[in-house]
Formats: sequence, C-alpha cells, structure tokens
Amino acid sequence: MRLKWILGLALVSLSLPIQAWDGQYQVVQQQPIQKFPKWTGILAEVQDELAKKADINAPYSGGWDEFVQKNQSPDKLEMIKKVNETFNAMRYVPDQKNWGVPDLWNTPVQFTQPPDYVVPGRVSGDCEDHAIAKYYALKKLGFTQDELRILVVKDLNLGVGHCILGVITAGQCFILDNQIKSVWTADKIQHYKPIYAINETAWWQFVPAGQPVPGADGASAGGDGGGGGGGAGQGD
Repeated sequence: MRLKWILGLALVSLSLPIQAWDGQYQVVQQQPIQKFPKWTGILAEVQDELAKKADINAPYSGGWDEFVQKNQSPDKLEMIKKVNETFNAMRYVPDQKNWGVPDLWNTPVQFTQPPDYVVPGRVSGDCEDHAIAKYYALKKLGFTQDELRILVVKDLNLGVGHCILGVITAGQCFILDNQIKSVWTADKIQHYKPIYAINETAWWQFVPAGQPVPGADGASAGGDGGGGGGGAGQGD
C-alpha cells in the first residue's frame, strides 16, 4: 500500500469523493472539524497561548524567534527536513507515562515543557505531540495551513493507531514521522492505512473504494482517536 492518496487532498475540490491510494480509497472532504475535540482544543489553546505570549521552551532557549532565525531558508524542503530532525530529537514517551492519562494532545508549548516527574528538563511526548509541534513549526517558517495535514493512520506493522504530519509542496507530499528519521515522499511509505487528515478548516475521510460515502457528519471516522485504527496515542 502507498500514500499517493494524500496528494488528492490538495489537488481536488473535494465536494465529491475521489479515488486514491492506487484506487483503494476515496478521499472525501468533510466539515465541520468540531467532530474532533482534541484537535479543536489544540487550536483554541494555541490561540490562548499566543494571547498570553507563552513560548516554547525547546529546542532553543530563545523560543520561536530563535527557532525561526536558525531554521528559515528559501528552500522549503530544507526547512521540512530541519523541522523533522529537530522535533524527532525529542524523545517518545506515551501519554500514560507522561501525564497519567491514555491519550492527551498537547500544544508545542505544553510539549516542550513536560511535567517534572518524567525527566526534569528533558522534552518528551508521543506521536501526535511530535506531529502538532511540526505543524506549528512549519507555520512559523511560512508554510500555510493548506500545505499541512495532521494525519491519523493505522500502522499495519504494529496494528496500532499513529499520528504523522503530511506537507504538500512542489507537487509532492512529504511525510514527517517521529518513527522515521528521514523525510520521505508519501509514495515511499507502504505500511500505513489512512483514517483521516485534518487542518484548521476541514478534514478528509478515507473511505475504501466501493463502499458508500458517509454523510457530512462522517460518522464512521471515529473522532480524534482514529476510529477503527485505534487511538493515535497508542503504540506510536
């Protein structure tokens, strides 16, 4: 299986389903995004943090300003690679161990200021924390939300939910994944089953080819946890 489907997210007016992923899935744009309270909660918390001038505590002591200064480049692919490398250096720790709950989505500010009972001063989080931090890091570097997708998938090798970031630019979709050291184009990754993609204004559901497309409520997507793929915060 390949992730060719993601390109359809940017290239098609999605009021109608399109065939994707070698014809195995239809990609259907849905609204509103309020079906996903963990994600909409992140959007609201980020706005609140901006109003309070809260800043990230890592990877640089100078916060977002220093991050932009050190990573800004006229080459978009170079920035994508830098962002992936920077946040992949922040170790993976499950939410249950980090926060005492099964699944918690954190803003970049929360992600870079973890609770002291993990490892004081050492940044850690799980897959959606990495993906969200990369989303906002690329926005700080000038990427638009139309180029960015939080992607919830099922890892077919491990049989668990997982969260990654897709970046659509220059006719390619690049995948930023805390499990993969390098940035790959989507067609090189074969072990994920897509569940949904989301940004700040819309979400996209992946429906197996030949199955009826659900209504606008997207009842089968299963909310933030990823429906049939399991919670994104488990086993990633």
